[in-house]
Amino acid sequence: MKLITGIFILLLFIQINKSEAQTPPRVVYFTPQRQVINAPRNTQVIVSFNEPINPSSVNNFTFQVFGKLSGPVNGTLEVINGNKQVKFTPLIDFLAGEWITVTLTKGIQSMANVHMEKGFVWNFWTKAEAGTLQQSRIATIPVRRSGEGLIQCYGALGMDFNDDRKTDLAVVNEVSRDFRIFLNNGTGFDTMYSVYPLPAGNYPSPSEAADFNRDGKIDILIGNAGNSILSLFTGNGNAVFQPEVAYTASNNVRGVAVCDLNGDGYFDAVTANRGGNNISIFINNGNGTFASAVNINTPGSQETAVMLTDANNDGIPDAFIGCYNSKEIVLMLGDGEGNFTYSSRSDLVGSPWAIAVGDINGDGNADVAAALSSYNRMGVIFGNGAGGLGAVTTYVSGSFPLAQDIGDLDGDNDLDLITSNYIGANFYVFKNNGSGSFTGSPVILPASSSGSCITVHDRDNDGDLDMAGIDEVDDLLFIFNNGTTGVSTVSGEIPLSYSLKQNYPNPFNPVTRIDYDIAVPGETVLNVYDILGNKVRTLVNEFQNAGKYSVEFSGETLSSGVYYINISSGEFSETKSMILLK
Repeated sequence: MKLITGIFILLLFIQINKSEAQTPPRVVYFTPQRQVINAPRNTQVIVSFNEPINPSSVNNFTFQVFGKLSGPVNGTLEVINGNKQVKFTPLIDFLAGEWITVTLTKGIQSMANVHMEKGFVWNFWTKAEAGTLQQSRIATIPVRRSGEGLIQCYGALGMDFNDDRKTDLAVVNEVSRDFRIFLNNGTGFDTMYSVYPLPAGNYPSPSEAADFNRDGKIDILIGNAGNSILSLFTGNGNAVFQPEVAYTASNNVRGVAVCDLNGDGYFDAVTANRGGNNISIFINNGNGTFASAVNINTPGSQETAVMLTDANNDGIPDAFIGCYNSKEIVLMLGDGEGNFTYSSRSDLVGSPWAIAVGDINGDGNADVAAALSSYNRMGVIFGNGAGGLGAVTTYVSGSFPLAQDIGDLDGDNDLDLITSNYIGANFYVFKNNGSGSFTGSPVILPASSSGSCITVHDRDNDGDLDMAGIDEVDDLLFIFNNGTTGVSTVSGEIPLSYSLKQNYPNPFNPVTRIDYDIAVPGETVLNVYDILGNKVRTLVNEFQNAGKYSVEFSGETLSSGVYYINISSGEFSETKSMILLK
């Protein structure tokens, strides 16, 4: 009897261990945390599992990091702490203030070679340095070619298309049915690089970018508001794209969003179709092409905008849908297999045109903001982290707001909001008070005739976030600069020696001018530090020819005190002090 009992216990022990060995590995902790606003630009990404994982299953396909501005992020992967953690170290810093997507696929296995049951995705933002909402418009660039009439610029997709660590712009144009690439030269976007037609498209409008075929190059998706076509442009690298490949969604594609919906390691797409009264799901075939659309009806009417992020904190992308006719946000939860089910809805009072997502109130959960075109307001709805939505709070915006953008413009570790106003001919910039409230007076930046959209990015790589706006009636690209009115050449005279002049005026409040001479062409960096040696602003970080230069510095967001200017160019380096008095 004792022998039988012992054998039974042994078999039970073996069965329990076998069952545990066959359990799919689960993510139990990760850093940076989801929706965090200020992850260091050199941050490591660390993921902890509930059990040891097979190191051979961890690679740059099963563990991906993607920047909304920088594209695919290369780095080293280490399996550590008894094979229960994976550490990703980027080879170069993330760009400032960008939205990062970390994707773990079902290809990650336990030591018993059991795959993860579902993929795991989360988002966070990198740190943006101190800046201002009151930005200076330093350039106005025509998007039309010589002799063209109205092309109706709708939006500018900001991303580094040629791998030079500078964010470029792809401007989508409704009437001319094309998109135009403007490469970042470090100070602006003076020259159009290329034009790509959309022969199957009609009124191309929303656009998104990802590496759909996993070749390390950026591809572009564009929805067409005038028909049912989703246009794919596969990138060859160096800002060159193959001709359009057309996919059929449903009528009037007004919104486009991308993410890995089924955990296979490839970016999929979701479109919002106002005329079709539905959303379309495009699953990647695993080679950068898409399967036929699966159309889903939501409880709302005239789905117009869509954004993807994890709304219920389960590591699976969910869909925030802006519904134009029913005037609401509908939240659809993903199942990790490419399907969505209804979870919650919240009244917006006005009709949403575009939406933006992120942790707006600082509680770690995804929230949503909407440009309410019929109501001349911006609406903000907080998510509860469990798939629920709160009530809307609205703020007066300009007339007919149609685009909604987001980013930490002043570098104070919360997300500010921008609406673009079609009739008001301006952009409203709303300051977040840290808890998701926007009660102060917005900053109003000028368009020309009709504000269409605005792109938030660090154009000059100085650490703070600049903006690029579009006017869709005059077809103009506006370059807004954060913190300084830009670098200007004072004289073409070649100096005999390097020098850093004393700023003028000094003391100053809040703007001062800094002059300097470059004797030999080379990379020039001009930084401002506080009295403790902390860098507060990078004013210049570019190659400059020999000459005399001037740059303005604004201390609007800084406290009174002593600050230091340091310049380095070649072997030259010099530092001067200046005093900000408020």
